[in-house]
Amino acid sequence: MKARIAFLLQMFGVGGMPKWLYRLAGELGDEFDFHFIATHSDYVLPEYRQVAQVAVLPFRKLPLAWYLLRQRIDLAQIANLRLYADAARLAGVPSVIERVDGMRGGAALGSKDGLDAVVASTRGMAAYLQRMLPAGKIHTIYNGVDLAAFDAAPAERFGLGPDKIIIGRTSRLSGGKNISLLIAAVKQLRQQAHYAHVHLVICGGNTTQPGATPMLEQLRAEAAPLGGAVIFTGELVDPAPVTKGYDIATCVSLPNNEGIPNSLIEAMAAGKPVVASAVDDIPELVQDGKTGLLFESNNVEQLTAALARLVDDAGLRAQLGAAGRRRIEQEFDLKRQAEEYRQLYRSLLQRNGRHWLNRA
Repeated sequence: MKARIAFLLQMFGVGGMPKWLYRLAGELGDEFDFHFIATHSDYVLPEYRQVAQVAVLPFRKLPLAWYLLRQRIDLAQIANLRLYADAARLAGVPSVIERVDGMRGGAALGSKDGLDAVVASTRGMAAYLQRMLPAGKIHTIYNGVDLAAFDAAPAERFGLGPDKIIIGRTSRLSGGKNISLLIAAVKQLRQQAHYAHVHLVICGGNTTQPGATPMLEQLRAEAAPLGGAVIFTGELVDPAPVTKGYDIATCVSLPNNEGIPNSLIEAMAAGKPVVASAVDDIPELVQDGKTGLLFESNNVEQLTAALARLVDDAGLRAQLGAAGRRRIEQEFDLKRQAEEYRQLYRSLLQRNGRHWLNRA
């Protein structure tokens, strides 16, 4: 018999956190049975059902508690919503973990009463948590990326030859991702004849977050002056080939929208130089001038200058890309991070009377 672990999240569609949990469940499925529980959207990527039992439930305490009780869940891992923890405790789930991934407008600093552990996906977040919890309950575990899978993925360049430069952004399309700023910067570049070879690829679809404003049509209108120099891929289940096709990867988000973005981790895993806004915990991953270039939030002049610098200097692109890859190999490898979760789950299950469960 395997221990049963439930991940409770608003949605299990395209996005950094659900994709990470999917990869994590795939790595640990030899020892644990996983349940993915979504409460705010019934859109679930089909491949998630290959690694977990999936349920879409109302965002109410009693239905959630009943499901957890009926499925005899041994450990629940939640994200930023106190109702999830209350439902797990009502169901008598022996171990409850919260995973926090950036401040998220302060949501990450909600009550931690009754939690057995909190996983911070950044060191910056762990520092905040130390004001709220005993140090022994805080575990810093970065997200991880499957390096072998990225190495094996083909590069998608949409027919653009090596004489073209692709600036790319992989993201859900929402206001906080600030993709309008990236479009404005590329338009500024292409106003100069020297940068006529620069192209923009925006990889992602409208967010499925309830209440969010669809952005795709607005962004298409903003990018229309670029003509054939811009490509919108729409939502992709696997954006790795597109990311591998970039010459320069970007993250231009506004504050309170990121922890350490998976899109940057994946771009650096692919050996791509990155340009990112210096917000939230991004500087924990991207060291300015060493593993990438940072710019001041929402500053189109700084963004444009950073992009121009990399477009002009192939040697710098190669240098930053190689340094970024080494950074990912050192601290963001999927197998290493999954093993840290495995050990945490084992210790909590044993502490709460689940030590009799078989380990594959």
